[in-house]
Amino acid sequence: MLKSRSKNPVGFKFRKLSRKDNGVALVAVLLLVVLATILATSTVQEQQLAVRGVSSYMDRNQSEQYAMGGEELARQILYEDYLTGSDKDHLGESWASADLSYDFQSGEVDLQITDLQSLFNVNSLSRKNKRQSLSRKRFLNLAGALSVDPSVSEVFEDWLDEDVNVRPNGMEDFEYLLFDPPYRAGNDLTADVSEVALFAYEPALYQTLRPHLVSLPDASSHLNVNTLSAISIRSLSKQLTNEDAESIIAVRDSDDGFDSVDEFLRLPQLAGLNIVKQGLNVQSEFFEIRVIARYREHFSYLNSILYRNPADGSMRILSRDFSKIYRSLPSLFSSNKEDLGE
Repeated sequence: MLKSRSKNPVGFKFRKLSRKDNGVALVAVLLLVVLATILATSTVQEQQLAVRGVSSYMDRNQSEQYAMGGEELARQILYEDYLTGSDKDHLGESWASADLSYDFQSGEVDLQITDLQSLFNVNSLSRKNKRQSLSRKRFLNLAGALSVDPSVSEVFEDWLDEDVNVRPNGMEDFEYLLFDPPYRAGNDLTADVSEVALFAYEPALYQTLRPHLVSLPDASSHLNVNTLSAISIRSLSKQLTNEDAESIIAVRDSDDGFDSVDEFLRLPQLAGLNIVKQGLNVQSEFFEIRVIARYREHFSYLNSILYRNPADGSMRILSRDFSKIYRSLPSLFSSNKEDLGE
């Protein structure tokens, strides 16, 4: 008779697990479950952070595109202005409106267009300007209207000229190298009006002059009498008072500005002042475009300088600055104003 086959041919001996062994195994399984849960939770959180990061990047990029779209919209406004009335530019035109706010899907854009030829061009004090002496006279009038020491004109001219000869009240490399930190005079046209802070050596002086100055690449640019502020009007003659300037503005803005410089000079407020026609115009070529764009919770800021050719209306962007934040635009999403800095 054949013997039955053994159920344990290799001779292993099995023992029954005790209750203690069962408990250890259960704890091990629970630890594995906990570790797996922690790893899964961590993975999910990392994925959520990655999704939020990508979403934030896309929203920020979209707000920047809205800002660029705002610049393009401003260009279209200025081109339409050229097509409808290229003979003069004044503050009654659509580009000068204080209500250039536009809503888009999940966002909005605010624009402000400023005629830069309503301000005194710092670079007109350069020798590259054929009317330098006239510009110097007007700058001295501007300084007087602002109660600023007129000798600052020599500091400006030393910064702009190409030599190292110091004017009686001026400054050149030697003086600037004594500053902390030291630097040298520009000896060329300023690229941006903020450069004035380097040679308007007193902060209070810079803060006083800054709102009335601009840096334009054309040293011979004109002042537009249709957009001049009261202080800029007073730069035309030291005999003009603020009351005179305000009355001129009232006459000018009651209509569509002056049709010519001659019409402006015929005003009774200017009678007998011998204001020369040179350096004045009723058209503008340089504009500043300020844009604040919002997409969802993200804001973007853009400040562009634009040149518009008076011959054909073609436009060219001279500079873009994405770093500036403004709080002076008319609507500016009032609920968020307190979150914005200068």
